[in-house]
Amino acid sequence: MMQMDPASAARHANGTFLNRHQGGAPASRGSLQHARWGNRHVPLQLHNRPANLLTGVLLLGSLGPGTGLPGPVAAGRRVAPGAADAAAAPVALLPAAQASGRYAPVAGPRQVPGCGRLGSIANGVAAACVARPRSCGGVMAVGAMAAVGGLAYARIAGATTVSDSPPSRRPASSAQKAAQEDALQAAVAEAKARVDDGGPIRLEDALLQIARDCDGDRACRAGMINALLQHVPPPSLARLRQIVARTAQAAETQGQAAWPMPGADAAPLNPTNAVQELVDILAGLYTLEAAEFQDDMEAIVGATASVGGGREGSDGEIQQRWIDANTRRQNAIADLLERHAGPVNRLPFPCRGLAHLGIADGAQATNLHVILPGASTERPPQRVLLVAHGDMIGRSLGSEGAYDNASGVATLLHIARQLQHAPSPPGTQVELLVTAHEELGFLGAIAYVTACQQQHNCPTFVINVDMTGRGGHGYAISGTDDLAGTPYLGKPPMYLQAPAVSRTEQEARRQLEAHFALQGFTAAPAAAKPWITSDNIPFQNASIPCVGITQISAADAHLWQQLENARRAWQQLDGEMDWDSWKAQRDGRIRLPADQARALQDRYQAVDAAHHDFMRLRASHPTAPTVLIHGPRDKLHRVSPAMGASFADALVGAVRSLQWPADGAAGTAAPLEN
Repeated sequence: MMQMDPASAARHANGTFLNRHQGGAPASRGSLQHARWGNRHVPLQLHNRPANLLTGVLLLGSLGPGTGLPGPVAAGRRVAPGAADAAAAPVALLPAAQASGRYAPVAGPRQVPGCGRLGSIANGVAAACVARPRSCGGVMAVGAMAAVGGLAYARIAGATTVSDSPPSRRPASSAQKAAQEDALQAAVAEAKARVDDGGPIRLEDALLQIARDCDGDRACRAGMINALLQHVPPPSLARLRQIVARTAQAAETQGQAAWPMPGADAAPLNPTNAVQELVDILAGLYTLEAAEFQDDMEAIVGATASVGGGREGSDGEIQQRWIDANTRRQNAIADLLERHAGPVNRLPFPCRGLAHLGIADGAQATNLHVILPGASTERPPQRVLLVAHGDMIGRSLGSEGAYDNASGVATLLHIARQLQHAPSPPGTQVELLVTAHEELGFLGAIAYVTACQQQHNCPTFVINVDMTGRGGHGYAISGTDDLAGTPYLGKPPMYLQAPAVSRTEQEARRQLEAHFALQGFTAAPAAAKPWITSDNIPFQNASIPCVGITQISAADAHLWQQLENARRAWQQLDGEMDWDSWKAQRDGRIRLPADQARALQDRYQAVDAAHHDFMRLRASHPTAPTVLIHGPRDKLHRVSPAMGASFADALVGAVRSLQWPADGAAGTAAPLEN
């Protein structure tokens, strides 16, 4: 074939072009696109090419459900209908995917954690492709390189696998979680919220009402709490968010669970933030159980306060109001026990030596006793008796007897409800005892101990609960061995004994303390452990295995010890003072030698200084446990129902987990060396 010269070849190519397009120029890609779509953006189109295939996989990955995002959140997260828990709700990147316009945004800066999985890269690729479809191939290539680089970096950094767990954040330790909950509850107790009519309401009251309205539905609580936070003043909301953020930051410093390491700029598009976590934590704290704890206390305090207080009238009238208040209080407690625990056995006992209080010798007082449902067992069960005193003093001063000891009774009622739903394990029988006249010298507990010894049916192990709902995840426990260190051994007003410690008590106490530790509770340090003087004393004096327990922070335990030491120092000096001689000399009835008069005056000044130190310490710490009770500060609002319910949960769990010897000899009191 003859080869054409260049000019002929050019004419041939031009003729072929014109014949193909019928004399017109071909349409450009831009003109064809405009003819089809106008000024609208071209949607992303995937073709059967390897690059497009990888882009599609990344897009599909971005549409998958996200995990680890708690609660219906401020960032526009939607709770899927029928979801058992808010944490199970899906999260989608694209606006059309499972979109909803029903969001409850909460203002505040978003705190974005670092990228912790390849899904974040998929989100980035998807967003870039939607924004600039024509550049999607290049974006995909960059995303693929980032994915490969991320996997290599994760291998170098020691990351194991890519999972659906929350990115780059380890769960807080039990101590961090406990501290966070305690700080949140303290902040909530001080915060206010606005209601529909614009008036203020305590935030804690609003959270408890949400718990009642939702009736145990956590997703419902989270949604309503999220909406409620919009009505909390910004400074209070900022304080709550900072508490959550501090704990999250502390948890992050323990190490990174996934790529990248601290300081990375990459972040997922829909991350967890402090507001989301705040909603979830509050939904876990202010539960129906916490609301029920509050309802029990309100019923007891309401019955007490229905009888007026104050110092008006004669001494007899003041005493009668106190008697009437305690009578109504006990009736309210009996009704609550009947409703939540079971049939109540009323155990009457006669009162002696209370005529000066308006209670005639021989007048009857009554303990309230309930046997909770127990699991069947082939042998007689070991009996665990939970005790709380129901009486109060200080009504004339304005006390409501909330902390001391409506909180302890509410703890027993909480435990009763839990054991009604799931009885105690085989081999254990749980019983409740609400005593009368603890404040007048443990009279109800003494009457019960005397009767059980006469009938040879004393319980295996006794736990006396006095004052809960304050102190967060702290507690103090006082056993029989603590009696040996008290200054009242054989002395007035308690005339305590120092019985041997039984192996039953020692082992049961060890199990209690171990379980409380697992729940994040910390016992008061030995150097500042308070000596609990409550209904545990008569049981311990009688060598019945028993511990007294109270919910208290380490700081309050230290204050308790300081106040007790100051009071003892004052009372010791007061007891050594010759008051008859001092009064006689002051009144001029006697005239002592100069050295004796000077010594007597020095002793008086020492007593006065010790009393001043004690009163100054009390005035400096008005909410310390021993200062709070028996006076006008013991009010309902000073007890946190969420703290009380948390403590009661730990206690019922400890009771459930008690293990007894296989030979059933737990009731024997084998003495140990003190």
